[in-house]
Amino acid sequence: MDSGKCESDPIKIQAIRECLEKQFVDVKFSQAIRPTFTFNSGVGKLSWHLVINREFLAARISIEELRRFVEEKVIKKVHENPGKRIQISKYRDITVEEKYP
Repeated sequence: MDSGKCESDPIKIQAIRECLEKQFVDVKFSQAIRPTFTFNSGVGKLSWHLVINREFLAARISIEELRRFVEEKVIKKVHENPGKRIQISKYRDITVEEKYP
């Protein structure tokens, strides 16, 4: 793998999308700048950005472990921070920032 670019595993992207679609609507994924999911609550147009570090997506993690992480940690953080940008680092740290237009 080229150290300058880590490819996003489509199976991992799909697993994350499926976790998000259980609780949110209009889930979209883009890799334009950084791997980013956008989604909303379906009520009042409250929306979030979930930005994922490329190295996190390229890391060796089972799909089941990834699903558990998203369902137990990431989605919890999303619900605690309405309308924010949630970021996952390559070390699985989750940070919250204001979302810019």
